[in-house]
This record gives sequence, C-alpha cells and structure tokens, in this order.
Amino acid sequence: MCRLFGLHTGAQPQTCSFWLLNAPDSLSRQSRQQPDGAGIGTFAPNGEPHLVRSSLAAYLDPEFARAAQSLTGTSFVAHVRFATEGVLSVANTHPFEQEGRMFAHNGVIRSLDVLDRELERRDVADVVLGSTDSERYFALLTSYLRETPKDVARALRHCLAWLAENLAVYCLNCVVATSHEVWAVRYPDTNPLWYLTGQRGTGSHPAESDVASVRLTSSFWTVQGLDPTINTVTVVASERMTEESQWKMITPGWALHAGPGDAFEMIDLELPAPAHQISHDDLGHAATAQGAE
Repeated sequence: MCRLFGLHTGAQPQTCSFWLLNAPDSLSRQSRQQPDGAGIGTFAPNGEPHLVRSSLAAYLDPEFARAAQSLTGTSFVAHVRFATEGVLSVANTHPFEQEGRMFAHNGVIRSLDVLDRELERRDVADVVLGSTDSERYFALLTSYLRETPKDVARALRHCLAWLAENLAVYCLNCVVATSHEVWAVRYPDTNPLWYLTGQRGTGSHPAESDVASVRLTSSFWTVQGLDPTINTVTVVASERMTEESQWKMITPGWALHAGPGDAFEMIDLELPAPAHQISHDDLGHAATAQGAE
C-alpha cells in the first residue's frame, strides 16, 4: 500500500528528518516498495503551505532528503506512492494542497464518475488538478469544510459517510493538516494506521553548529549532525517506524486530532460500514499496492 505520514510537533517548529530519513523504518526506506513518487508538505510561519513533490522514489531523490532536513514547521504531511489511479506525475503525487490545507490518502476508491458528478454538484471540481481518486476525495472533503471550516470532525464525518454510501471503496485512510493541527482517520479496517504520541526526543532539528549534511549510505539518504528536540510530538504512520512499544493502532472509524499546541484527542466519527466494500481479491492490479508487507 502507499505509505502515509503525519507529524505534529506541538508549539515548537522542527524538521521531520528523523522520521523521513533516519528512523529504522523511515519513509525513505519504505519507498523501496512504494517507488511511484514522494512528497513532503508543511507550512511557513505565516501559514502558507509549502510542498516538495516528485514523481521519483524518495530513496532515489536527493531533493526529498534536502527537504526533509530543511523544512521546519509544526504540522507535516508526507507520502510515498504506489500508483493505482493516474499517471506518474507531480500533479498526481501526494500530499495535495487545497484552500490552505494538505491531504494524503492511502487506499482505493472506484465509481469515480459518480464522485465527479458530486464534485460538480458541490462546485469543487475545479480544485482537482490531477487524475487520482485521492485528490477527488480531498476535493469532496474541501466542499464539506467550506460549510463547517471550524468543525473538521463534522466535515470528515459527512464526507466519509457519503463516500461509504455511494462509492465502491477499499480504504479511506487519510491525513489532513493545517498550519496548527493534524487530523488522521482510519476507515474502514482494511489498512493499518498507527500513532505514537507524547514521546520526547523523537523530533529533530539541524545542529546549531552547522547545517546538517545529506549523504547516501547503503542506498538510503541520511542526515548527519542532527540534535534531538525535547518537545512532545504526535506521529501518524502506515507502519511503525521505530521499535517503541508505545505505538497504537487507530480504531477504525475514529479520527486522531493533534494540535493546536500540545492538544490531543481521539474522536469516534460514528461511521456506518461501507455499503460497497471492495475486497482485497477484487482489487486486481491494485492489490500489490494495498497488500501488507
């Protein structure tokens, strides 16, 4: 399956380089099996989204490593892709940005003609710039966020309920970020989505003495000269990226909400079971992307 990553660092901006480059199961390492593009997104101090995306595999792309060690913020979304819908291109590479938010998805959605008609009806078809099911999913969520911009849980609930009732879906796991908070949803139970929160010293920032250097070691990008931070962080990931026993699985149908600051909560979205659940056996060519490894 594609791999999701979300990070919220509390009130102190930092980089996400440990998780993307140096962790035992970093996103760069995971990209060996997810080679169809990679992206990192965060927000500037003024709240402007900053995306670095490429159709190259993360482990092959020095720009991915440079961005991982240079971008600083309190909210991050990153993704490595195994393409199931849409050609290999930057436009089809996660995360996506719409109206000041970032989004990445792991899963498969079909009946896209039905979704396209709903996007037209809700007047958000124009925000879709690529050809993936994921960006269309984000556009539908954006339409609900226009109605309740301060109630993200409500928008997620309505968006996911519509998708579950009207489309054939395999998995709708997603990470959504603003400049001050990160949301993550696991739904239904087909793919895992893990989280780690309250850990100290698990973030990183460039060492004060010099700019950290990027180098290729054993086919993986690493960053040398990083100091650990001491603030609390919340990490969301498709795989447990470290060996800590504190990793927990998000309950299907629940949303994780980290931020603003050190705030953290889990919310039951009270979602029904999908009316048209795609089984793993029905995925066809997409089965490799969604299979557990």
